[in-house]
Amino acid sequence: MNRSYCLPVVLALMAGAVSAALPVPARLLPKDTLAVFTIPDWGKASDGMSASGTGRLWADPAMKAFRDNFEKKFTEKVLGTIEKDLGIKASDYTALARGQMTLAVVQDGWKGDPDTEPGLVMVLDTKDKAGDLKARLEGVRRKLADAKKPLKTEKIRDVEFSSIAIDMPGDEDDEDDKKNGAKTDPKTNQETIYFGQLDTALVVSTSTKTLEKVVARVSGGTSESLAEEPAFQANEAAWFRNAAAFGWIHFVPMYKAISQAASGAEGADAMGVDPKAALKAIGLEGLKTVAMAWTPGPDGDGGLLSFSIPEAQRVGLFKMLAPSTKDSGPLPFIPADAVKFQRWRLDGQRMWATLEETLAAVSPQVNGFVQLMVAQAGKDKDPSFDLKKNVLGNLGDDIISYGKAPAGSSIEDLGNPPSVMLLASPSPDNLTGGIKMAAGALGGGGGGDDSKDREFNGKKIRSMRTPAGPGGKGGKMEMASTSGYAVFSATPALIEEVIRSAESPGKSLKDDPAMTRAAEKVGGFGTGIFGYENQRETMRSQWEFLRTGGLANLMGDGGAADWAQMFDFKLLPDYGKVSQHFGIAVFSGVTDAQGMHFRFYGPSQR
Repeated sequence: MNRSYCLPVVLALMAGAVSAALPVPARLLPKDTLAVFTIPDWGKASDGMSASGTGRLWADPAMKAFRDNFEKKFTEKVLGTIEKDLGIKASDYTALARGQMTLAVVQDGWKGDPDTEPGLVMVLDTKDKAGDLKARLEGVRRKLADAKKPLKTEKIRDVEFSSIAIDMPGDEDDEDDKKNGAKTDPKTNQETIYFGQLDTALVVSTSTKTLEKVVARVSGGTSESLAEEPAFQANEAAWFRNAAAFGWIHFVPMYKAISQAASGAEGADAMGVDPKAALKAIGLEGLKTVAMAWTPGPDGDGGLLSFSIPEAQRVGLFKMLAPSTKDSGPLPFIPADAVKFQRWRLDGQRMWATLEETLAAVSPQVNGFVQLMVAQAGKDKDPSFDLKKNVLGNLGDDIISYGKAPAGSSIEDLGNPPSVMLLASPSPDNLTGGIKMAAGALGGGGGGDDSKDREFNGKKIRSMRTPAGPGGKGGKMEMASTSGYAVFSATPALIEEVIRSAESPGKSLKDDPAMTRAAEKVGGFGTGIFGYENQRETMRSQWEFLRTGGLANLMGDGGAADWAQMFDFKLLPDYGKVSQHFGIAVFSGVTDAQGMHFRFYGPSQR
């Protein structure tokens, strides 16, 4: 059943936030909570959002035409539907928003079987607006009764809740059945929503089991809370203390449910891939939790994405993508006018070895096929060519990319901005030669004038055709070697720029003081992963593309037409009137014994 329709319904019934009289989310929610998103203090979060670059952009007078159109269309097409179905105006409730807002998914005995579902619950405390909340809920019940909606009432631990069955949009299979003339039972596409007032808070849920647990926590029950879950405790202490909003996913029980469902599927396919074995091999069995947090501040906004996966259990993708804790800042030859920069300290040879281990665990047949392809690659042109030796054996432990601003605002310009990638290598010339040979075996590489090599400043620049994409048109890639790196770009000028700069660096991005200050907020340049973006420049072409109708032309008149009307980008102002709201943004990634953690930061533009 499609349950995504529940959230707008909940929002239409809600008022907003957490009061001091209620337990904090970790003590309000039961221990078997699978996922939670919360805003601990709605007022502080709203102030933080208003002060952020996004908030100031939205409030800018230059955005009035776009903002007014969006609010009008959103009210008509989204909130209007809710008002028609339930007779409720969401605007009557938004003024009640105060402290905490919490949305959670509770396991409630769900173990992945198709006949049960987790419970959803939303808790919003109105604090001193409890009287207004009570009056509004009474008004909701009267309207539903007047409309002859099937409203029911039941008590959970002496707290009265109302329930109503909501018709849900059918799943894709149901819609296909209808098109084919098959009859469907409307009762199978209904969801029962329970709502009521718990002290000063509005509580909405899809499950009486979940409601029982939440009400018990408020009324002094002895059931265990999320605060007593060790996995949550660790994340809370590390990431959530000062967050204006945070989210948390307990992946262990989810993995068990997914794995159980995979066990019930048919055995290995023709290639020997067993779904359960594949899940384990790619590393999901070791993933414990996923944590997200947003922390606004007077100097800028910070964010976090953390994957808790102990080092001893790190296999598959998580082992492959784990960087070494080494310098990841810009090198001297990265130019100051680069608008994007990323550096990831990945050991290429270790990655390949881990990939082979993963493929062998997923399917020996698939791994054998890959090994055969690797062994035979390029042999038809050069019997002595060895892909493992010439390419994989020449990979280092550093991947760098940077880019310049797009030349224009067309979809082609935005999709192919000038960019360059560098791979560290103990023998970069052999690496580029091996890649060209391997590409030729795969349908690219040599042949034709566009794949002839050339020289620049005494350096050989190899050229090869890249395979055709969806449009049927292939591209061209140039490669060179310099300063311990193999350099790749589809823009000849950038290849030449790297060769010149490596020998005689000019003004470098590493000397940008604003970037250095921002980097300190995400752990500095020694984390193993670092990224930078000059959003003021990268947004310039994107903004013009939207404002001149580029996205609307791509969307056409299909099912996205309503969204195109809601987001009428042709009403956006000239970029020069709002560019002051954009600045730079940085991120870092680090791996420690507990997991992989990514931090994000954007300085305030004031």
